Amino acid sequence: MKLLAPLLLAASFLVACSQPEAAEETVAEVQHQNYVKPEYGQTVLQQYLHLKDALVSSNVQEARDAAKLMYMHLDVLKHEAIVKPLVEIIENEDLALQRERFYSLSQALQVALEANDDEVINAGREPMYIQYCPMAFGNQGGTWLSAEPNVLNPFYGDEMLTCGVVRDTL
Repeated sequence: MKLLAPLLLAASFLVACSQPEAAEETVAEVQHQNYVKPEYGQTVLQQYLHLKDALVSSNVQEARDAAKLMYMHLDVLKHEAIVKPLVEIIENEDLALQRERFYSLSQALQVALEANDDEVINAGREPMYIQYCPMAFGNQGGTWLSAEPNVLNPFYGDEMLTCGVVRDTL
């Protein structure tokens, strides 16, 4: 009887170890939500917000479409710093590249807003929030503009949707 108990215990370990695991680990894919609103105004600033929401939604084609509309409302010669990243967003279907160019676009648009550029600023506009994600672009950080104070991160979308803070208001 003394030998039987350890043998049964050893046999149960061998059987348990030889059985495949009941549940395998699976990597869950991020399900992207749609943060694009049903409609946006036809101003440069409204189409910028459309583009931002498309990137938050990780929607490459919607981002391209919003960039095209934004481009159509700009004086191409006067706004080269805004136009260059817009064209690159329009011409590319790579979400990571679109997000990088959106950062450059955001910086150029912020400069135009701070200079009170009439073509970019529509009369009676709401405040714009300068938002910042410290983890963007390899922890270099990146800013963008938003009409809402709550953070929806265009650099990461649903992967890190609310990563960021409001830095200032324009």
